[in-house]
Order: sequence, then C-alpha cells, then structure tokens
Amino acid sequence: MRISAVGAAIALVMAAMGVAGAQSPPAASPAPPVEAAPAPPAGVTAPAPPAGVTERMVMLGSGDWQVKGALTMPQGKGPFPAVVLVHGSGPGTLDMNVGGSTIYRDLAWGLAARGVAVLRYIKRTTAHRERFKALGRPPKLTEEFVEDASSAAQLLRRTPGVDPARVHVFGNSQGGMLAATIANANGLAGALIMASSPRPVGDIIIQQADYVTGISTDPAERTRAAEVRRNGERINAITPASDADEVIHGSPVWYWRDMAAIDPIGQVKKLAARGGRVIIMHGDRDYLVTEEDWAAWTQALDRQPRVTLKRYPVLNHIMQEGEGRMTPAEYKWTRPVSPAFIDDVAAWIKAGKGR
Repeated sequence: MRISAVGAAIALVMAAMGVAGAQSPPAASPAPPVEAAPAPPAGVTAPAPPAGVTERMVMLGSGDWQVKGALTMPQGKGPFPAVVLVHGSGPGTLDMNVGGSTIYRDLAWGLAARGVAVLRYIKRTTAHRERFKALGRPPKLTEEFVEDASSAAQLLRRTPGVDPARVHVFGNSQGGMLAATIANANGLAGALIMASSPRPVGDIIIQQADYVTGISTDPAERTRAAEVRRNGERINAITPASDADEVIHGSPVWYWRDMAAIDPIGQVKKLAARGGRVIIMHGDRDYLVTEEDWAAWTQALDRQPRVTLKRYPVLNHIMQEGEGRMTPAEYKWTRPVSPAFIDDVAAWIKAGKGR
C-alpha cells in the first residue's frame, strides 16, 4: 500500500537522517483488524486520564470499515464544546504515537481537563491495512480522512453533554489540509489546522527532497532525493489529458488530482464566510512544514475575518518544546505536547459560540 503524498516526502527526510518509523509506510506484515497503541511493558500500569476526566471506547463508521475510537469527556454536565482529532499522512494509532510520545492522547486528556470534549480514533488505513492492500489501489481521500472524521463529528453531536452547535475538527499535517473541507461537509463550528500547508503537494515534495539533498552525505540517499524531486515535478505537470491510472510517486494520477482539488485556502474562506471559525497553528522549529508554508497561509488569510494565525517559536512539527533547530532525534522523544499549546487550543475552542 502506498504512503500518502506528504508522508512520502516526510519518510524520505526521516530516512536520510537516520530516523526509523516516523511517518513511515505501513508494514507489509499482516495487521490485526484494529490496531491500538502499543501495550505498556509488563508490570507497568497504563496511565489513566487526569482526575475528573472520563474516557470510554466507541466505534465509528459502518459495516466492515468500522474503527475504534475514544470519547474523552470533561467533568460536569456541560454542554461542552467538542473537537474531532484527525490524523496526518501515513499510519495513525489511537494516541498518535510518535517515538515514546502520545500526541493525540496528550491533546485529548489536556483539552478535556480544560473543558473540551474530544473524540479521537484509529486511522482507517491502520485499522484495516490488509483490507486496503487487497483492494489493489490507494484509499481515496474520502476513505482515508473524511468519512471517519464525519462519523466522529456526528457521534459528538449526539453525545449527551456536548453542545452540537460547537463541534470542531482538528487536523494535523495532511489532515490539516482537509480540516476545513471536513468542517464544511458537516456544518461544523470551526477547524483547527496544525503544522500543515496550503501549497501544491508537488511543491512540498520538491522542497523536502531538496532539504534531503542539502543535509545528506549518502550518495544513495541523494540519488533517491533527486528521483523524488523529479516525481514532484511530474505531479506538478499533470494536465487534464494525463492518464488517470499512471502511477507517479507510488500513487495514480487520479489521487494527485484529488489532492490538487482540496483547495485548503478556498475551504477556509468558505468556512469563515458561512460563520465558522478557523485557527492555523505553526511551530517555528518545524522543518517539514516551513516558513514558505506559513507565508502561503498568511498571504492568503491575514486579516481574513474569523481566521486566527498563530505561530510558536519553540515548538516543533508535533508541538513539543525544544531549543534550536528541530532535529530528527525529536521523533524518538518521550515528551508531552506543549501545555501552552493545549491552553491556546482549549481557549480558542471555548471562545466560539457556534454557528
């Protein structure tokens, strides 16, 4: 099964710098029907949510494509604002495990402790890895991102204690590119976009391939980076006359056309125009989503009503605090998501009054 567009470029960067497992393609070995976060070592008790926060498991989607999720609720009767957490590219566990860190569990527990209900889930392409392999094609964007996020949003709306007029979607990386689309498709109150880009995927792949070329001394990796760069150029050169089934960079042309049709900027403006709210968040230490990506957001959306642009000088791609330029070693950290970042997310969500 192919790795998605943004994930392919990120995997290349990680490989060039000696990092295993960060946003890498799914393993070829068989997977269980539902993949959860790794179990704690023998004799170690799994951590519990903070005092006052409750969590229960739920099922999302329908039929054979159902996925397991976790609904995390604040203390009290509510009604509380709520948010769905959507993964980025590549595989996605319930907790969004990166190294020893649990990015989405940190967000879920931290937000619930601050008065926001949260629903997170195992990404469909992780939960049903073998089923997708058997199809012999990549998942469509609707299958990989939109359908389960939409199911989660509708479940939140039906949940006692949740304000159905204040349900939001939070998207990371490639999920961030689709966050406003998901919000618009479901009439949600707003979208939160973390460490993402509105630029064409071909441009992102070229930029990240150039980054690898600039940092790697391995001839084989530099050759691979040059090949990836050419693939980015081929993606940018797709026309209406291109063969829809031609494979470029591991995915058919129809997939790249679907990516090009997302239009993150247009979807953000559409969401704001119908009374929704959007916040776009960027860590300045991120070397995968860069200053060029931030500039693309700000040039299009600065001073746009109902859109907030927020950057964090000391945070990396997954909103962990650090010093100096981000390094690949940070993907092996066991480190929490910045509490200040969670404070900001909770405050922004709670400030909204719904549509």
